Amino acid sequence: MRRNYLISSALFYFMLSMASCSTNSSTFNIAATNPSDFARKAETIEIPLKSLTGFSREQYEDLFIEDTEGREIPIQLIDTDQDAIDDLLIFQTDLGPGQVKEFALTVKRSDTSASVPAERTFCRIVPERMDDFAWENDKVAFRTYGPECQELFEAGDPAGLISSGIDCWTKRVDYPIIDKWYSEDKNGKSYHVDHGEGLDAYHVGTTRGCGGTALVGESEYILSENFNAWKVLANGPVRSVFELKYPPVSMGNATVVERKRITLDLGAHLYHCEVSYTSQSSVDLAAVGIALHQGLGRITSNTEEGWVSYWEPYGDSYLGTAILAGPEAITNVEAGDTLYQDESLNNIWVHMKVRENRFNYWSGFGWHKSGLFDSAEDWEDYLKKESFKRRDPVQVKITKN
Repeated sequence: MRRNYLISSALFYFMLSMASCSTNSSTFNIAATNPSDFARKAETIEIPLKSLTGFSREQYEDLFIEDTEGREIPIQLIDTDQDAIDDLLIFQTDLGPGQVKEFALTVKRSDTSASVPAERTFCRIVPERMDDFAWENDKVAFRTYGPECQELFEAGDPAGLISSGIDCWTKRVDYPIIDKWYSEDKNGKSYHVDHGEGLDAYHVGTTRGCGGTALVGESEYILSENFNAWKVLANGPVRSVFELKYPPVSMGNATVVERKRITLDLGAHLYHCEVSYTSQSSVDLAAVGIALHQGLGRITSNTEEGWVSYWEPYGDSYLGTAILAGPEAITNVEAGDTLYQDESLNNIWVHMKVRENRFNYWSGFGWHKSGLFDSAEDWEDYLKKESFKRRDPVQVKITKN
């Protein structure tokens, strides 16, 4: 069987390279290996475009990937440093335990019609609902609050809020719901009620919600206010990326400005957040929070693996929220057994080392009603595997044919 596979695989790449030679002589073989003993679903494979010698920048938009069965694999190009030149190609695949999958990358033939995948990751500013910023994929959705929401609060409007916490929109469908729910809500169909697709029943208020941040002062947590600037960097079939900037806050004698770059991939329950600070002095310690709400949930942590979980009642169901980071970055996990009248204090705090005014983490949720997590143990098992995947990523080998 293995010999037959190798012969058919070699024949596949030979025929593909012959068919594409009229356009470009470069064809690359990409081999992705799962080093773990469990399956990996929707694994994102990243290919630096500078490693693909032989293609011009003008040809990047025509790059084309097929598997050994001749099926086209949706790809996405990303300009990670925002210099107007794409520098990363990404695509996704499922990998069984220890499995190796091979793909061929070349330029589309002139007679090949480009397939247009449905956009499954999504982020945008929402001016029709004050100025929320919302993002989602096929599993989860989130939002956070902008300057107009803060201005309403400062003007005494009860619809306003000052918070940099992160809201969870629990969905149980794999298609986009952000635009749909906002539109229906304007027409009287509230997204706070589950009409079969999910709902927003998660309370953020002034808590950190699901992964909001804070500076750690000498005797207090210093919270940023609502973001005041935003920028979408990528929206595509595989990944959405955006940046948020926050107003300056005071820490001691220094003024600190926070920026976040948030990334969400298709199939993931966790978004990735890269935090950077601009300050006259070094920022050494920050914290990421999970709202405790009524304190009725189960807190579980494994700092050696780098994750903290909170499984709590959520309406007539349950919700698991989490923080995940490199174990070397977590200095402490703090969760009091007292709930305060000031709800901004009611969080599980994960203290994080800040190096050169930067740190990063993952945060997100799993909803029991999504059908994917039956118990706290299921959610914690997901976090264990996600932690392992970051410590031992898929091995990618690129060979020019």
